[in-house]
Parts: sequence; structure tokens; C-alpha cells
Amino acid sequence: MGLNKREIVIIAETNRDNYSVEIKTLDSRLWQAVITITQPKKHYDVFTARGALKTWTNLADAIVYIQETCDDCKNVTIRIGAWTFSRVI
Repeated sequence: MGLNKREIVIIAETNRDNYSVEIKTLDSRLWQAVITITQPKKHYDVFTARGALKTWTNLADAIVYIQETCDDCKNVTIRIGAWTFSRVI
């Protein structure tokens, strides 16, 4: 199941303290974002407006996308292999 940018903005506005974002590698070259609603627990991949899985070749581009779309998200995690970096407020 996936969400496009417009739907992510709605999730961010209606679930301010009830969602998290994870940016992770699909393989050694691509990054993917996953939105998780905490209660009830549901995971959503980020999709383009045309319905394809949204991926980035640069981690910085994925981070900027999430910052612009989910600017008030308090729980953001970046997974790189076995390493996990978290921003939790």
C-alpha cells in the first residue's frame, strides 16, 4: 500500500504525533521512504503521483523531500545497512 505526496501531507496534518518516517536503502544505489502510522499500526510506501514507487539516488534528496512533506514529524529514522540514525523529539 502506498501514498503520494498529497496523501502524505494529509497524514502529516491529521496524525501529527501518531506517525513516523523511515528512509532506507532498497539496494546499494536507491533510497526509499516508508510512512508508519503508530495507532493503528500501518505502513505505507511513498509513491509518485503516477503510482510508481518513489525512490531517490541521493540520500540528501530523500531527506529534503521528507523535510518538505512532513516538516513537523518528530520521529525520523535513516537505515544504512546495519546502522540506524534516528531523530526523535
